[in-house]
Amino acid sequence: MNQLKAEVTGRIKKLQEKMRAEAIEAYIITDAEDIWYFTNIEYSPEQRPFLFIVYANQAPLFIVPKLEESHVHVSYFDYQIDPYFDVTSQSGDNWYDKLSKHLKGISRVAIENNAPLYIAQPFSDDWRIEKWVSQLRMVKSNYEIEKITNVCRISSKVVRKTLEISKTGTTVMETYMIPSKYFQKELAPYQSIHNRTQNAVWPAEFSYMPHSIPEFNSTIGAGANVNIAIFKLDGYAAECERTFFTEKPTAEMIFYFETMMHARSIMLSMLKPGVQASAIETAIMTYFEKEGVADKVLHRPGHGIGLNNHEEPTLSRGNETVLVPNMVVSVEPGLYVEGLGGFRHSDTALITSDGYRLLTEAPLDLEALTFA
Repeated sequence: MNQLKAEVTGRIKKLQEKMRAEAIEAYIITDAEDIWYFTNIEYSPEQRPFLFIVYANQAPLFIVPKLEESHVHVSYFDYQIDPYFDVTSQSGDNWYDKLSKHLKGISRVAIENNAPLYIAQPFSDDWRIEKWVSQLRMVKSNYEIEKITNVCRISSKVVRKTLEISKTGTTVMETYMIPSKYFQKELAPYQSIHNRTQNAVWPAEFSYMPHSIPEFNSTIGAGANVNIAIFKLDGYAAECERTFFTEKPTAEMIFYFETMMHARSIMLSMLKPGVQASAIETAIMTYFEKEGVADKVLHRPGHGIGLNNHEEPTLSRGNETVLVPNMVVSVEPGLYVEGLGGFRHSDTALITSDGYRLLTEAPLDLEALTFA
């Protein structure tokens, strides 16, 4: 508890220091994950705005639906709370009037850039739009790294178990059930409405389009199959994925697999402090263009991981963010070929002082991932 209190109060202090440096008196946070980051409270607002206002020089304020008031119990710091009745309410008892009342006399206000438009727009002429919370979340503390490492350990075990049981004819449903069937004991301590233990194999007819939804009764074929494990436990996320074959791959499949693996090695060589996020995608795309497969790319080679499986920094062109120690990112350059499948491994990696450390662990090479 003392460690969590230090963590949460330290985050608020960092935001307040930034606010004072920019002469901002109040900072408005509306996103559920961002609010959890500063408070460690879970809720499901169901359409109703849930506002957390950090002041530069006084206790934070919650403006929440009356239905959620009892869920707001934070023992880590002093705070104010002012509930409103519902998503729309009579004058004086709605979120807008409550917020206006608490900001009266405050001229320097900022809001996190992921706030819904209906909250920010009425005040847009007067408020600054910033991404200070997103920037804070990009660099993890030792406490957060420990949490993420633990989720990575469990997701890696699930992937290894999936690879162990997968063969030609195994159904997607069988792979989907692996976390609950084999890892109940390890998952039992993590009770949260926001947990995510998604694991399944995308057979070739689905894996060539990575955001497709495989049918549960579809079966694993020769390949290229992709096992995807996307987890979130105790507030923190991890990602581990592997391309595999249940029969001997063709020469064309081997070409795409090895090309993907070489792109992965390029990316790993660039995971170190001082490298711009955009440079990583540029280097990988340059290689793919040289190999004549750039048209088989559907997404960036990586992204940040933390409270969510997809967050900053995005490792893509157009983002000049520089990598620093304690960022956590995915490593997933991929190629997608209709009729053959998807060719993508994904690992969760920690940026260290002199390079990187993979936090997920599963077989990598073609021989280990061919179960003929």
